[in-house]
Parts: sequence; C-alpha cells; structure tokens
Amino acid sequence: MPTLNNKQIELMFDKIYYVDSINGADSNNGSKTSPFQSVNYAVTKCGNKGDAIFALAGTHDVTRIAGAYDSGGLWDDNKEIAFFGENDKTIFLCDGRKHSGRDTHCIMFQNAGTKAYNITFDFKVGSGRTNNYQTSICGIGGNATKGEVINCLFKIDGTFPNFTYSNNATSVTKFINCVFDVKVNFMQSYSGSGFTIENCVSNFAFYGEGTRKNIFKATFDTNYHITNYNETELNIGVYTGISSWYSKWVLNSILIKANNKAYAPITIEKSSTENLSKYIKNVTASGGTSPEKTIDGYTGNVSSYGWYFGNNAPSAWIKYEFISPISIDKIGIFSYYHAGYEAIKEFTIEASRTGSFSGEQKILYEGVHPNESSVFFIDYGFKNNFKYKFYRLVIKNIYPGNGGNNLSINEVQFWKNHSSINLLQLDSLSEKNFINYGSPSNFPLDGTIESSLYLLKGDLSENSTNLILLQLEKKPLSIKLR
Repeated sequence: MPTLNNKQIELMFDKIYYVDSINGADSNNGSKTSPFQSVNYAVTKCGNKGDAIFALAGTHDVTRIAGAYDSGGLWDDNKEIAFFGENDKTIFLCDGRKHSGRDTHCIMFQNAGTKAYNITFDFKVGSGRTNNYQTSICGIGGNATKGEVINCLFKIDGTFPNFTYSNNATSVTKFINCVFDVKVNFMQSYSGSGFTIENCVSNFAFYGEGTRKNIFKATFDTNYHITNYNETELNIGVYTGISSWYSKWVLNSILIKANNKAYAPITIEKSSTENLSKYIKNVTASGGTSPEKTIDGYTGNVSSYGWYFGNNAPSAWIKYEFISPISIDKIGIFSYYHAGYEAIKEFTIEASRTGSFSGEQKILYEGVHPNESSVFFIDYGFKNNFKYKFYRLVIKNIYPGNGGNNLSINEVQFWKNHSSINLLQLDSLSEKNFINYGSPSNFPLDGTIESSLYLLKGDLSENSTNLILLQLEKKPLSIKLR
C-alpha cells in the first residue's frame, strides 16, 4: 500500500492522488509523476474511505460553488479523505468572492474520518457578509461539520470571524496545533458550537465557546513563529504537534554533528530510573485529609498514610508542587478498595508552570485505573521532555459501592527515565556515510540540546545537496563514543 511519512509517523493509504496546480492536468492519472491539477477533481476520484490527496506547493483554488448556504470551502463529498500539504507552501484558497450565495465557509467536512494536514487556508469571506452565520469557518448549509484539521494556518480577511454555523446538529470539527490570523476578536458562533480547538493560537482573542485546550492569544512573525510564548515548550502553533512544520516528508536517514565531528546513532540504552518524589515541596488537594501523606510511604493504614475524600466527589484532585521545575515521564499510583474506601477509576495527569491550572495546563496522560483490587503500584508512562513545577492528579470517577463511595489514594510516586546513546564517530557527513551508517530518524532522545541534526531526504537522489539541517529538539543524558 502507498505510504506517506508524516514527521515520524508512517501513514498507509489505498491510493494517494497528487495535485499540482501549475503543471498538473485533470486528464492525468493523479500519480506523483502525472498529477491532477485541481483538488476538487481529486476528491471525485477518491473512494469512500482510505484515500489521500497530496497537494504540492502552490495555490490551489478549492472553492466549491454550491447552494446559497454552503459555498466557498474545502469539501470532502462525505468521503473519508486525508488532505496533505507541504509546510508553509501549500495554500488552499476558499474564495467567497466567487459566488453570491448568502453564506461562505472554509471547512466543509461531512465525514468524521476526514483530516487535513499542513495546509494554509486563505479564507476570503467576500463583501456583504456581516453576520456570524454567513462567515463561519465551519459550515455545510446549516449541517454539522466533522473531521480534524491538524497543523494548519487560517488567514481570514473578514471582520466577523467565528467557528461554526449549524442549525441541524452540533459541529464536532477538531482543530489541533493551528494558527488563526484574523483582523478582530472572534465573535460567538451562530449555532452548533461543539468544535474543539487544542494547542491553537490566534492574534486576536478566541470566543469562550466549544472545547478549548491549551489555547493562547499570541503574536507571531511573518513566518508564523510565535514571538510572545515559547511555542515548543507549550506545544502550540503550527511548528509543534504531530504534524509540525519543523518536520519533513520521507526522512529516512540521520546523522549528528557536534563539535565539528560527525556521529551515527548506533543504539539506545536505558541507564537509570530516578524517583523524583523527594523533590516535592508542597501538596494540596480539593478536599479530604492531608494529601501530603500520599508521598510519605504507605504502610497499610489509609487514615494515617494516604489521602481520602468522602462522598464520591467528582473531579477531585491532588496538586504537587516541586522545589523547582522538573521533567517527569511516569507516575505510579497505589489506589485500591479497602476498609470502606474506593479506588480511583478515570483520571488525568496534568502539568503547569504557574500552578493555576486554569486552562494553561498540559494534559500528560488520560486513563483508567484497571480495577479496585490491585494492591500494588500501577505505573502510567507518557512522553514529556519539558520541566514543570506543578503536577496535578485529577480523579474524574471512582469504583463506587463496596466502600461507601469514599475515594482513597494511598501513594503517588514520580519517576524520570534517563537514557544514553551510543554513537559511532565518522569522518564526514558524506553521501557514502549516509548510505553506510544512516539510521532511522525515529530513535528516542530526551532533554534539550544545541547540536545539529542532519537528515537525508529519501525521496530525492542521495547526494550532499539534499542534506537538510535541522535543530535537534532533544538530547540524551549522556553520549558514549565507539
């Protein structure tokens, strides 16, 4: 099956249709060497599920002229389609100036499985449209929109920006790591505001609707790098996330350069695991007994060595403040039914730099404690290379009934895994060394670094002109040379 390597994730499809707005033709077969000219034509060639459209660099007019209430934007024809663009180079023009219908929209996905990656949406609202139902980003003639939009940029020229118009149902479109370049603050959507905006930024304020996670009002430069926040640490905007604009397509070989010497990563070794609970400064909770006992060492008596909270309180929490910001990638939880107290069930692990947990926090893990009778620690690991001073365990639900609906947690432990990389020193970053020593680009690294990472773009001929210099995002605790 044909594949696309999006960052370090290999995606497989039944068919991939390529679109070149300059050199393509809709009479072609849609292959990489014989691309279509228009995205809308490529949509007609896609099956109901399992196909992708890769729009090459350039401006693609995706304007769909339909009824009075649903013209202007990218349409999936109720097929599950993955739309891909090239970072900062693929532009989809959604042009409301081309039709006289009442409404114009930008995202018109009917299928819940449709996704759009790495696309700049140039949304021209058109003159005369001044109401929120006429100018929403999402809409299909009043129906609900679905799908996901990932690492995309929206440039909206209208002065009434809002997210959704849906009279007949609730729109559930999800925007992840997107940037919205608008002229004024967002206004309230007319209807159907079930959308989600996560890790997103706008140069004007978002309206308080929908599900909003880790969103910011931001300033950015001409390349849409965020200038008033650390976009990498906060995981916001198009240069972060699962389809980051930092990523390249089809990267299959990697070498490292440090101190003017070249190295090939050979192996990764786990060197140590550290319990970080000793660095906790203060513990608070939403109620119940003194929560600091959850890090004192459980010996069997919940009233003396744990934390309990009565009456099945929903969304109870314990907040841990560390002496200084620290990176954690695993939490062990000891919670089970005993002596009138219940175990946790659904929970989240959150991190915050400020301790306010008022919307700026990062969700590190969401899960379910397996049962109410596990009389031992259960570990929950997650990827986290950033340092936070505050961590919070939020309990959404418990296992009720046996113990009188009282929540208890006996012990919580915090851990960090440290790894080391074995490197082979090379004479140069040459084509020969890439062929002989190039390693997969998805090997794990931990921490922050200032070295250079060189990647070979595999869909081009293998020569030194195709080496792409990137800033390495993470670093090992130590390096061993061979």
